[in-house]
Amino acid sequence: MKKKQELIHNKIEIVEDRNDIVWAMDENYKLTAFNTSFKARLKLDGLENAERGMDLKKVYESSSFFNSCKQGCDRALNRYATTSKHTFVENGGTVVHEFSFQPFMNSSGEVVGCCIWQRDVTQEVNNNYRLRESETKYREAQAVADVGHWNWDMVQNEITWSDQLYRIFDQDPETFTANYESLIDIIHPEDREAFNEDVTKCIEDKELHDIVHRIVVGDGEIRYVHQKGRAFYDENDVPYRMSGTTQDVTKDVQSHHQIVEQNHELQNFVRIISHNLRGPISNLLMLSKIYEWGKDELNDDIVKKIELTTEALDQTIKDLHLSLSLKSADKKKFREVSLKDVMKDIEGLLSEEIARNKAVLETDFSKTDTVFGAKSYVVNVFYNLILNAINYAKGGVPAIVKITTETTEEKVLLKFMDNGIGMELTPEKERKIFDMYGRLSGATEGKGFGLYLVKTQVEAMDGKIEVESEKDIGTTFKITLPKA
Repeated sequence: MKKKQELIHNKIEIVEDRNDIVWAMDENYKLTAFNTSFKARLKLDGLENAERGMDLKKVYESSSFFNSCKQGCDRALNRYATTSKHTFVENGGTVVHEFSFQPFMNSSGEVVGCCIWQRDVTQEVNNNYRLRESETKYREAQAVADVGHWNWDMVQNEITWSDQLYRIFDQDPETFTANYESLIDIIHPEDREAFNEDVTKCIEDKELHDIVHRIVVGDGEIRYVHQKGRAFYDENDVPYRMSGTTQDVTKDVQSHHQIVEQNHELQNFVRIISHNLRGPISNLLMLSKIYEWGKDELNDDIVKKIELTTEALDQTIKDLHLSLSLKSADKKKFREVSLKDVMKDIEGLLSEEIARNKAVLETDFSKTDTVFGAKSYVVNVFYNLILNAINYAKGGVPAIVKITTETTEEKVLLKFMDNGIGMELTPEKERKIFDMYGRLSGATEGKGFGLYLVKTQVEAMDGKIEVESEKDIGTTFKITLPKA
């Protein structure tokens, strides 16, 4: 018995420097060994000082912390090693402790006592909870975005899919074996070659796997998916796996196709209408030219109104043609455009307006003096924005137009700032002033077609235009264009 107690004592001394609470007892619930943490816990619970030989049944009955130990020790003395977790409220917070009960046996196989090991597993439990919570949120996010993740083990040719990916590909995770060949079978026959080429390029050239392709699911339903991923290599630069994401983009692709089709139909409609109207309009304009003016004042007035209406209709058709031609710009012809050359053209085109209104143009192209696009588009953008600033100057105050440039790694920012009348700009007004025939105000003549052309030409160069304005302070147009 003495040797047995020494063995237990030595085992407990091994964990003396840990915060875990460890103690041992004999078959009569007498304390035989303990560490410092056990002694401190008894003191914390207001119990008697820990001493070998003390009766642990009283401890188990009087302390809520040790209350669960009676059942565990009983099972250990009946040869059953057990582990249990228990939750306590300490210092205003919730903690979780794990208790392990291990039986001790003599050389004859008789149980002569047990050892109890307690440890604080609060952080471990919280980490597991956060992990489960994170996984739940991740699955929810995948379902909302209709995107799943995958991992391809190239060595074993096994593909691991997330739950959402099985739903996207309409497969049963219990029966479907995901590997490269089974994936190829799902891909639309016409897209398989392009998919294989993209995967091969990703692996051999270490580029991003990025492709949109069709898949055939169910009873022949066609879906569009966007696959993105990358390959991973071992220390010998041999690829061993790929991982990435797949998103169902069927609705986006179908919407894009519908928009493209509607645009084509609209363009055809405009061409047909303009072609059918061109003849009658030309005839009306010609008749107005050969009409004998001055014989009948009433007839003169009627014919004049017909002439003006016909000219307006003719200009509208020309505007529509111009708008369509801008939207189908040939971007292969885009080049670096010198802003200084653009300003030379502007000073020639607007020389009379600048002189008559005593307008001042200030430029600062120190950050960059070029943009990428079509020079005719850039000239037209400058022309319309500067002319707007002159036309919307405050009464008796010459227009001052400041044009500056800024750059980022990928973008060029052009700013057109003036000191004009400005306006109270709401989101609705901001949208309308860029509409075809939109107007900043009714204070000046003009159809309001200029800003629509500016927006159309900026977007044709893959750019974006925004406006800021404050009444009686001025207006600033911001144009963002991509670098070459």
